[in-house]
Order: sequence, then C-alpha cells, then structure tokens
Amino acid sequence: MDLLKKEYWWVWLLLMMITQGLAIFALAAALHAYDKEAWYTNWTYWVIGVICCFFPALIMLTVLIFQLIVAIADRLEVPGREVYTSPYTWILCLVVPILGWTLFIAMELYLAIEILVQLYRGKGEQYI
Repeated sequence: MDLLKKEYWWVWLLLMMITQGLAIFALAAALHAYDKEAWYTNWTYWVIGVICCFFPALIMLTVLIFQLIVAIADRLEVPGREVYTSPYTWILCLVVPILGWTLFIAMELYLAIEILVQLYRGKGEQYI
C-alpha cells in the first residue's frame, strides 16, 4: 500500500489530524523533500540548540516544519508558488504585527489544506 496514491489521501488527512500536523515529516520523506545539504542535516546545530536551554531547538524545529511544508507544497504544485516559496514573504509576515501574524497563520493553513487537496487530486502519484 503506497500512501501517495490518489485513493489514500484520506489517510494523510487522518494522520495530519491525529498528529496535529507532525505527519508532515513522514510526508516529506515519502515525497523526497529533504535536502541532504540543508542546515537541518548538521547534527551540531541541533546539539548546540538543545544545550542552550532547549529554546533554540524549539525555534529550529518550528522553522524546519515550515520549511518542509513549503517544500512539500512546491513539489505538489500548490497554486501560489511565487508567494510562499519566497522567504521574504514569511519574514515580512513575522515582522509586521497583527496583520502580518494573521497572514502568517492564513498562509500556513492554506498550505496545509492545499497539500491535502493536491494529494486528493493525485499530484503525489508521480513520486511513487
């Protein structure tokens, strides 16, 4: 049973709901979205983040989750690629209070929902 087939989109929906979005790590592995040369593959960053009061490691984990969501959405050809693949858009949303934070949450929800929609449409089958 390969979970990237169109008829198994509901499994990803259940996994996302049960794990509260942490199934994104499994989906990234299934879509080969991990980059071997990226910052998160260097174990020394994670050790330093955990040693420094654990707070930097939580920030790094949050950034990793958002980076994986964007990489998965890009691979599944979610509409709006020009907006969400630019790091400046995300930084601008974090810097601008209230309106930016609202847009940040809206963009994250859009990507999370649209990833499931693209799996429903069968865009993940090309990575089987």
